[in-house]
Amino acid sequence: MYLRSLITFPVRIWLAGLPSDVAKAIMDMSAAEGLAPVFSVYDEMPETTEKPPACVLFPLAPGCADKARALGDEDTLLIGWRGKKEDSDTEEMAKVDDFWDAPEADMLPHYWKWAQEHIWRRCHAWLIHNWWQTTLNMVPDLMWYKNLAGLHLEVNNALARTVGKTVADCRGQRHGVVWGLKPEEYEEGERVCLESDMKVVQSGKLNIGAEQVLDNGEMRDLKTFKTPVFDKDGNIIGTAGVAQDITLLNRYHKKILDMAHKDELTGLSNRRFFYEYIAEYRKNQAVCIFSVDLDHFKEVNDTYGHKVGDDALKAVSEVLKFSFPTGVVCRFGGDEFLVLFLGSLSNDAAKDMAEVFLTRLRERFQSQEQFCRLTGSVGIAISHDMHYPIDELIKESDTALYAAKAAGRDCVRTAWETE
Repeated sequence: MYLRSLITFPVRIWLAGLPSDVAKAIMDMSAAEGLAPVFSVYDEMPETTEKPPACVLFPLAPGCADKARALGDEDTLLIGWRGKKEDSDTEEMAKVDDFWDAPEADMLPHYWKWAQEHIWRRCHAWLIHNWWQTTLNMVPDLMWYKNLAGLHLEVNNALARTVGKTVADCRGQRHGVVWGLKPEEYEEGERVCLESDMKVVQSGKLNIGAEQVLDNGEMRDLKTFKTPVFDKDGNIIGTAGVAQDITLLNRYHKKILDMAHKDELTGLSNRRFFYEYIAEYRKNQAVCIFSVDLDHFKEVNDTYGHKVGDDALKAVSEVLKFSFPTGVVCRFGGDEFLVLFLGSLSNDAAKDMAEVFLTRLRERFQSQEQFCRLTGSVGIAISHDMHYPIDELIKESDTALYAAKAAGRDCVRTAWETE
């Protein structure tokens, strides 16, 4: 392994109760690549230790293996030494990783080479596990590993914090338990999760998706990456997953879209949104355009100031949204507004809607002294030709609007009547 030339592990080796010539022979042997042995020689097994050894060599005497295991850890290599074969050694032999039958001097190097190879492999496995755990718990994304039955084998700290549990609480549990789903939600949640996992297993490839989860009473948007996990023979033995919390990203994206598509003052859709909407949804539908303009707006703006003028524009916006709830209401600029309807709308129905709007606008403006001179004029144009340019239709509604102003304002005119 290339790591052996790059990383050297200092390892503590205990020689406890071995013949002095054997202990000396082992310490005089060269260390394997990647290891730097630090020997401690004892006449008998020590009672305590501050740090567990990587390897302990000791006589196969009753009780020694248990004491060595207690002083070591799960990675400690235990090697029993037998000066001569005894039947009573069988129970002790079962407690060690290997035992040596007092090898000849020329065989001891082979025994010690075997031991160092096992020590290196355990050190290497610990290093890889440590790297994995460090990476797993360093990232803010949620990460997990599952078996084919859908049980969580491991999760990272970020996921555990999100679901309000410890990592240990999540191990061995299904999706519904980990996420704390209510009984009425559990079956559906498990079904959706298992379907997603099976899609990964069946395809044998990375799957990118989107999910929503409830976190402390708030819905969070997750972008998920799920991939199969294979064994040495290429068989799928489970899945691994990563989920990125994109809730804030989605909010920022929506805010940016709103800024691009909405008028800041009134909150209505703007000119850009209007043309994008037409391009996407018009298709072969009829189109009806209402052009709306305020009468005497400049006088009110000049007399009372821009703050009152802005309040007037907001008032018009509210009345427009209330009067045309199924239409696309846009502010085209200044005191010019436009309402769009796609689909069949008769001439009479369109004119009636505009009349109702002007009545409501009149009532709204009469309630405030600074607005009492304000009224509105409306021009309407309709086309059933899917190829008719939208700008030409807007021009026709504007022409009808000018006709309404010429007729004394505070009224409705239509393109078909103007013609």
